[in-house]
Amino acid sequence: MNAGSLITSPLCRLGAGLVAAAVLSVPVLATPVDIPALQQSITNGQAAKAVTVLAAALEKDPENVRLLYDHGVALYAAGQFEDALLSLDRAESLGGRTLSRKARFQKGNAEFRLGEATKRTNLEETIARWRESLRQFAGLIRESDTPTHRSNFEFVRRQLLDLLLADAKRNLDEAQKPNAPLQQKLEKLRNAFERFTSAQETDPNNPEAQSGEQTSRDQLADTLMKEGTRKSQSTRLVAPRPTEAPIPRPDFKEIEEGVAMIEDAAQLKPKDEAIQEALQQGKERLADALTFNARLLMTQELQMPWPKEKLAVLRMAKEQVEKALDKVPDHEPAKETLAAVNRRLSQVMEDQADQLANQADHQSLEQKTQMLSQSLDFYQQAGELQPQKQGLKQKADQTQDRLEEALSKLADRLMQQPKNESLEQQAARLEGAEQALNQLQGLEPSDETEGKLEQVSEQLDGVRQKLGEQGQQMMAMQGGQQPQMAQQMQNPMGPPMDAPPKVNTPGAKGAWQSPLMSRSQDY
Repeated sequence: MNAGSLITSPLCRLGAGLVAAAVLSVPVLATPVDIPALQQSITNGQAAKAVTVLAAALEKDPENVRLLYDHGVALYAAGQFEDALLSLDRAESLGGRTLSRKARFQKGNAEFRLGEATKRTNLEETIARWRESLRQFAGLIRESDTPTHRSNFEFVRRQLLDLLLADAKRNLDEAQKPNAPLQQKLEKLRNAFERFTSAQETDPNNPEAQSGEQTSRDQLADTLMKEGTRKSQSTRLVAPRPTEAPIPRPDFKEIEEGVAMIEDAAQLKPKDEAIQEALQQGKERLADALTFNARLLMTQELQMPWPKEKLAVLRMAKEQVEKALDKVPDHEPAKETLAAVNRRLSQVMEDQADQLANQADHQSLEQKTQMLSQSLDFYQQAGELQPQKQGLKQKADQTQDRLEEALSKLADRLMQQPKNESLEQQAARLEGAEQALNQLQGLEPSDETEGKLEQVSEQLDGVRQKLGEQGQQMMAMQGGQQPQMAQQMQNPMGPPMDAPPKVNTPGAKGAWQSPLMSRSQDY
């Protein structure tokens, strides 16, 4: 008998139940599958028997789309919903348009059942499953709004909406308890707001979802504003650490958290004048605290003996005062402090550049190029911080001329091949020459340097090819184990020197600014 179609009896309140594909022409199996008998087994509550028979048939004909579909139907009837999804996925991808649409319908049913099973133990999984079920049905409705698809869509949407509303109201009630701790109240209000928002997305016209979303939004914004104001106006001082200047400083971390909470409140109620006023006051308070801390860091820098430590502390001060100006662009104390930080940072960089430039002539050629490169970088950074300062550009130009000369000499020396050089040594030498020429070409492009670079690159490619062949021979001799050198030569230079740096975005928290609103949901 040709493989026919399975029909399961209606289950629970998914009124359409499961309906298999229309009759299709399929090859005759070596062992015929009695579809009517299997259908009767399912009707009599013996779906496991149908699963066994169809699984055996699929072993002999694994690409038979009808069998895949019927196997998914039988698994669904047996309550094996995860396995049913696997078979239905394959039926959807391999089948024609008609059978694919039917498989998607069954997948929507299976996703609902899986969500129903976790309703008491994992609410988030239930919501995710039911949303996926809705997605399947909605896609089918867009293609052909049949009564079966529409009724299942509406049924699942009603179930999801009831679930979201019930949890939202529970959280809102708990938030409004008189003795609820503030942190708990904020979390419950956030949970209620997110649930009501999800409910409104599920059914935009539902009045209970609309009203609940507005109520929870207002209460959450007001509570965030009150707590944020308290934190942002904190007068608490933080004792200095042993390595810091012996002056207590405002707790700008707490103030910053308070401002973030008010910012979230303003995002929830952007037209609320009281929230906007509290936000402006909080930003002013934060700018004051950050500027004060930046000045303390500048005082601390003067006590440090090493340039590396000085630069680190000054950069921290610069970051603090720039954050202050980001919150309050016209904050005059922050502007003055930033100018002072830039002047001092530029001076420390210039001093370090002078020292490196003076020491470079007493070093080997390799060390000389490295020190001159660092010196040039410091001069250029100092010039960017203080463009009006006389002499910095001249020093940078002189250092660049010295660096170009040193790089040219280094490249010429590395291009000369000594006697009795191994392939590994030759590769390392040519890599050094290539790096020197690349840097020289970046500083002062010329046809001569470009020609040398092409010559070195061609030689280096040849050496790497020989090393690769040598590694393959050694691997064959060692029974397939790849020698360490061959492994290294697969990526001989590591990451490229011009790889773009990772962007540092401190404080990027997505849609919300405060930790409370950004943390993972805890339903």
